[in-house]
Amino acid sequence: MGTYTDLLNQKPKAEIAPSGSGQTVKKSTRKSTQKVTSTRDKSREVSRKKAHQHPREKSRTLPTRDEIQEFSFRLRDELRVKVQAEVPHGWQEELDEIARKLKVRKLELYRFILGEFLGKVERKQTA
Repeated sequence: MGTYTDLLNQKPKAEIAPSGSGQTVKKSTRKSTQKVTSTRDKSREVSRKKAHQHPREKSRTLPTRDEIQEFSFRLRDELRVKVQAEVPHGWQEELDEIARKLKVRKLELYRFILGEFLGKVERKQTA
């Protein structure tokens, strides 16, 4: 009886399988490998670390509480569906903070953000 290491070092055996045309076809068995087949791109890993250390600049202007609630009110009679998304934990904290700052519900804020992205929100122009 061989050890696990002996089994890993064995070459795959070829099996002979009959084909429908009277010829025999060689079929090799598969063997798992412990070798790493790909490595993570170092530059991508470095950019991820930078992104976590330096959050993106907040150059956008936040909507007012009234704009968010007005938009939410306009959608009250629309047929609605739920949208589910997974976001990084930090985003959730940031969205919670914005909702508290604007004194609106998180659902209203999410709805407004989606509406604005889709071009469904008409914001008042500030001078």
